[in-house]
Amino acid sequence: MQEEKSFVYTMILGICMLLCLMMIGRMLLGHPEQSALPETENPTTPEQEETGMELRESDLCSLIEQALPVPVQEVTAKIGADQTISVVVLVSKQSLQDSGLVPGGLRTALLYLPDTCRLYGAWTASVTEGKLVLQCQSAEIGSITVPAEMVSTLTDQLSASLNAYFTDAEITPETVIWQDGVLRLNE
Repeated sequence: MQEEKSFVYTMILGICMLLCLMMIGRMLLGHPEQSALPETENPTTPEQEETGMELRESDLCSLIEQALPVPVQEVTAKIGADQTISVVVLVSKQSLQDSGLVPGGLRTALLYLPDTCRLYGAWTASVTEGKLVLQCQSAEIGSITVPAEMVSTLTDQLSASLNAYFTDAEITPETVIWQDGVLRLNE
C-alpha cells in the first residue's frame, strides 16, 4: 500500500517538474506577448481622432467628495451604459445635522436613522451649451425620499463641481458617450 502511494507521488512530482521545465523553456525562448506586437489595423490620422476626456467612476467619486458640503466616510459611484450615474455616500448623521443642508421635516426623520447614514442618488447627464447638466432621477437618505429642495441643492453643487473640473481641464464637452464604468465627453 505504501509503495503504491510512493509511486503515485513520484509520478505527480515528475509531471510537475516536466511542466515547470516547459514553462522555463518557453520563457527562455522569448516568445513575444500578443499585446506587445504593434497594432497595424485601422490607423487614424489626427483629423479623425476625437478630443475630449473620459470620466471614470474613481474620478467621479473624488469629485463628489469635494463637491459635498459635508465630510463623507465613503463614496461609491456607478456609471451605467443605461445613461445613469448612481451614487452611494456614507456620512455621519451628526455631519448632516450640522451642515444646515437638511430641511426641517427631514431633520426630524434624521433622529431615527443610524449614526452612519446611507445617501443614494441616481442622475442622468446631458450636455447643453458646453456644460454638463444633471437630472436627478431619485434620491434617498436611508429609506426616506429626499425633499426636492435638498435634491436641487446637491445636484447644483455636483454639476458646478463637474463643470469646474472640465473648465480646469480646458474641455468644452459637446456630446456624452455612455459605457459601463466610463463617461466619455467629446468636444
